[in-house]
Amino acid sequence: MHVALGYCWYEASLGYHLERAMRELGHTVTYVGVAAGQRAGFDNCPLPEVLSALAEPPDLYLWVDPAGRYFPRGIEMASVPTAGYFVDVHLGTWRPEAARFFDAVFVAQKDYVETFRKALGHDQVYWLPLAAAADVHYDRHLPRIFDVGFVGNLALAHRGTARARRLRLVAERFHTNDFYRAYTPQQVGGIYSQSRVVVNTSIAGDVTMRVFEATACGALALTDSTRNGLGELLEIGREVVVYQDDADMLARIEYYLAHEAERAAIAQAGQRRTLAQHTYHQRVADLLAATSAPGFRRCASLRNATPLELQNARRTVYTHLHMLDAILDDLRDSGANPIQRFWAILPGLVRRLLR
Repeated sequence: MHVALGYCWYEASLGYHLERAMRELGHTVTYVGVAAGQRAGFDNCPLPEVLSALAEPPDLYLWVDPAGRYFPRGIEMASVPTAGYFVDVHLGTWRPEAARFFDAVFVAQKDYVETFRKALGHDQVYWLPLAAAADVHYDRHLPRIFDVGFVGNLALAHRGTARARRLRLVAERFHTNDFYRAYTPQQVGGIYSQSRVVVNTSIAGDVTMRVFEATACGALALTDSTRNGLGELLEIGREVVVYQDDADMLARIEYYLAHEAERAAIAQAGQRRTLAQHTYHQRVADLLAATSAPGFRRCASLRNATPLELQNARRTVYTHLHMLDAILDDLRDSGANPIQRFWAILPGLVRRLLR
């Protein structure tokens, strides 16, 4: 299959893991996202123009969240099936509006499948959990010198969250890696291969990449008691361990550090399950099977929308992606005067200033 893949490229991004998995499975992938570093891209050129300029027509256009400031015009006019993979569906309210542009929608968190189906009015909405990259997240068979490992987002916006609080508690009591520095994807695999326990705290009950990455590297994954199908993905108590609150988290770390055989058995069981069922190879296979299945429909709700409805939907998406230039261009093309343009970009401008 030939997939035109649109996302905001960086080495640790979900889109990058999916792209490599597609190529490794023998699919043709054309990157049509924004230019980044040495990588050429199409920025936000209208999607039909981008697809028509390709040497080989694609079989599918796939947009991957989070996509930075990338959301091209004309997705609803594409001559090929389109799909959007939405990850942070547990945050904000704009993603159901963005999902209206796509024929198929994949969500990383199970509890939101029905929410999106109701919002879109069709059933081509699928649960596609996050995963591990088997060529990055694997056991290096290094000495497990860290009691507890963690790699993740601790930017300013997270400093007042339960994640930040719990990591401070962990760092005060156990030997850890440096939680506050950045790591390359390969270094993440190395850190988790040197960790006996990897601690995870979700932001809003979500099943994060970290659970799969830690288990793939042979560490015991210790996560808060999340929803979104965690118990269907890994058997709680046998392949992954959950905690209820701060005190329970610290107690469980103490317990599994003191009971090495039990810790290793759970870690190995989790590793087997993840490598068998929860890699990006499997996620790509599931995604492409759904979009190429008999009976698949081009049913994006905005394919037959009015110009005003499309403009309003784009404005919602552009505002949340901080795409102020795209809002202005849209309004200019519709004949809006300067005052109307100013009021339209004001919410996005405020978001940018307060970010």
